[in-house]
Amino acid sequence: MALAQDSNGGEEGPGYALGDGLTATGWDLEARLRLRLHADLVEPRFGDLGGASGATAEGSTEFRRARALLDIRGAEGSALRPFRLRAQVDFKDLEVRWLDLYARYDGLFSGGAVIASDLRAGEFREPFGLEAMTSVSYLPFIERSTATNTFTPGRSRGGQATLRSAHGLFQAGAFRRTDGRPFPDETLDERALTARAVWQGDGQGLTQAGASISLRDPGGDLLIFRGTTGSRLLERIADTGSIDADRAVSSGLEALYRQGPWTAQSEAFGVWVNGANGVPGESFLSGGYLSLSRFLGAGETSWSRGRGALGPPKIEGAMRRGGGGLQALEAVARISYTDLTGGAIQAGQVLDLETGLNFYVSPTTRLMLHWVGISAEPADGPRDEGWAVLGRLQIQI
Repeated sequence: MALAQDSNGGEEGPGYALGDGLTATGWDLEARLRLRLHADLVEPRFGDLGGASGATAEGSTEFRRARALLDIRGAEGSALRPFRLRAQVDFKDLEVRWLDLYARYDGLFSGGAVIASDLRAGEFREPFGLEAMTSVSYLPFIERSTATNTFTPGRSRGGQATLRSAHGLFQAGAFRRTDGRPFPDETLDERALTARAVWQGDGQGLTQAGASISLRDPGGDLLIFRGTTGSRLLERIADTGSIDADRAVSSGLEALYRQGPWTAQSEAFGVWVNGANGVPGESFLSGGYLSLSRFLGAGETSWSRGRGALGPPKIEGAMRRGGGGLQALEAVARISYTDLTGGAIQAGQVLDLETGLNFYVSPTTRLMLHWVGISAEPADGPRDEGWAVLGRLQIQI
């Protein structure tokens, strides 16, 4: 069984997205292996937008993710309990590609307002933003928003400390960008200090609100801000290309609201790039999104207080014997805006709207059918529009 922190800060089993997996115990250790499969389809109608961006003009299908996640930790009651090791690989192309590989120690510090803490080191996501820190398997959308894809830093190598209080979460770390497999790989010169601070409520109403910041020194490497809209089967429409810059500062604001079957979340991002492409001064890029989802029956989005992100949807009570039905339907909508035009950077703007339905066939299987409309204005041309139908079969064990 996978472990996820519930809204009270404890640990609970998964709601829908992860099954029991494969579990083994011995030598004072517990090992859990979980598997994830995402099969996607896209049917685009991009017109002139497709020709300008290089987007695919024909329908296509492929495995978006085929991943294995291994968690090893000390057995309950053993001296090794605070230690954890996580490794995640993707093998969708029949070639192993490392994603996460890090060690974690729980209980680093406690006292006063701090009720829990941990320290981790290795390759993992930098602590920046709400949607970026939520597993795609728990999001009600096919992928993260264009704005999140464009402005959040993603995975890097480094160390991070996390402190948690009754109503707050603070994460901070130092990172270095890498290219390729975590160990061994090619280490780039880009370095960053990234931090996230979140206020947390009681799980209903305004559940959490917070901010993130990342101070980035390219160190001779090139900055790139690019994001995919709707599906990874579509080409990148928001893309600055390589930017020669002295330094950059990324910031983000986030808010999450939950009330029964309703969930709403929003983020705004801003990036200041200094000395872009040899031009003195700062270039400012920005973006953000607003999303809304509602279960049509007794389902409910869950929240992970320990991660400050969405958890696996709770749908067991909504499932009919032998299958789903109306109770297992979820309606979603999200609007995202990305502006890559500022100062010496002129890469255009993208506005997109995604809406659709998610059907939970079983506690481990989800079908998604979405529509995404895109309006893009390149820096050197007129605004073009297009749309696509997106689908996904998601299985987790």
